[in-house]
Amino acid sequence: MTEARFTKGHLITLLISSAIGVGFGAGWWFFGASSVGDGSTPLVVVGIVAVLGLVGWLVLTARRGAGLPAGGGREESPFGKQYGIAVLLMLVGIFAGARVFSAVFELPEAVPAWVLFVVGLHFLPFAKLFDSRRFLVLSALLCAVAVLAIVGWAAAWQLVPGFGGAVVLWGTVAAGLLATEGQGATSPAS
Repeated sequence: MTEARFTKGHLITLLISSAIGVGFGAGWWFFGASSVGDGSTPLVVVGIVAVLGLVGWLVLTARRGAGLPAGGGREESPFGKQYGIAVLLMLVGIFAGARVFSAVFELPEAVPAWVLFVVGLHFLPFAKLFDSRRFLVLSALLCAVAVLAIVGWAAAWQLVPGFGGAVVLWGTVAAGLLATEGQGATSPAS
């Protein structure tokens, strides 16, 4: 049995999924910071520094992977029909649940926790699509953060999904980039 080689296609998938994680992590972070009110400026600065640091790391990873062998083309991309279905179901779940929490239960403050929970669930099929257990961990952590948000005091319903969602997403991006570097997959070509 031969070991699969890390290819440019794998790197592109890593970079796309990591960029998505950085972007949505930023959205959660700045949502959390906006929930703080006065004194949120240091949190905004921390968020900007984190985003710039992760984007810089993505750029370096892309440059270091320039010498990787070709492979993993569009026909092997995990961003296909199953990916689209998972994202569509997530969107339907978010909007339907938000409507129920707001209109039926009159708990609009629970919507951020609901959104994070559904986002966490939508990562479950990605473990198989991307052939990575990291998505199972990501799913479990996002769902756990969402549950923690609703068991706390009312202010936690926005702060915990905001900062917790960002930390989990950014941590997953960092773990993926570290694992790739640890395998020597992005070493410059000699």
